[in-house]
Amino acid sequence: MKLNYIHNEDCLDTLSEIPDNSINLIITSPPYNKSYWSSNQNINNGFKTKSRFINYDGDFNDKLKPKKYIKWQKKVIKECIRVLTDDGSIFYNHIDILKNHNTIHPHFVYDFPVKQILIWNRLNTPKLDKSYFFPKNEYVFWIKKTKESKPKFYKNKCVFQKSIFTLIADKNNKHPAPFPLELPNNFILACSDKGDIVYDPFMGSGTTAVASVINKRNYIGSEISKKYAKVANKRIEQHKQQGTLW
Repeated sequence: MKLNYIHNEDCLDTLSEIPDNSINLIITSPPYNKSYWSSNQNINNGFKTKSRFINYDGDFNDKLKPKKYIKWQKKVIKECIRVLTDDGSIFYNHIDILKNHNTIHPHFVYDFPVKQILIWNRLNTPKLDKSYFFPKNEYVFWIKKTKESKPKFYKNKCVFQKSIFTLIADKNNKHPAPFPLELPNNFILACSDKGDIVYDPFMGSGTTAVASVINKRNYIGSEISKKYAKVANKRIEQHKQQGTLW
């Protein structure tokens, strides 16, 4: 498998080519399937429920039926665990969907060995729904290889050492759902060594790869959109050029 390269394809195609036990760290934030739940609801008890539609590039379908979405995500996580080293970690960012006065939690992650649940406090939210407390948090599920696995962990190297960390979303990134650079940077410092391989199955605008370059890790990425893959590669090259000046 070619290192330091973003494969412009479905992540399951990339994963099928990655050998068992060969990736040290996986950091990702998959599409949340928000568009399935995005239609506005009728007024109930004086409130109107609004959900945010995310318009991804190309033909990507962000409105799968829930059972199909769960099946897909479980297949991706299962493949990620297959390629993960025994001391490796997966950091999987997801959210609760609030709909019809109910919470739809990504419960499917608990079919895998979750070491810890981290909370990302975003400080703000696009979900201005009067029928809920404003949801300003997202989850990062720390998943390991097996129940018996002990992932490498360098707590003293972390920027954020608590299970709740506060980071403002990257407002300068034109991708519809980016996470800030500080997020993958923290997990790379915490759970990998220089020269390790970091994989992101939903690379988006390349934030995981940029953090890998900054910290002298190798990266592999998958991104189904040609547009986002191009943006990611441009960002990576910019950081590589900056690195030559240090």
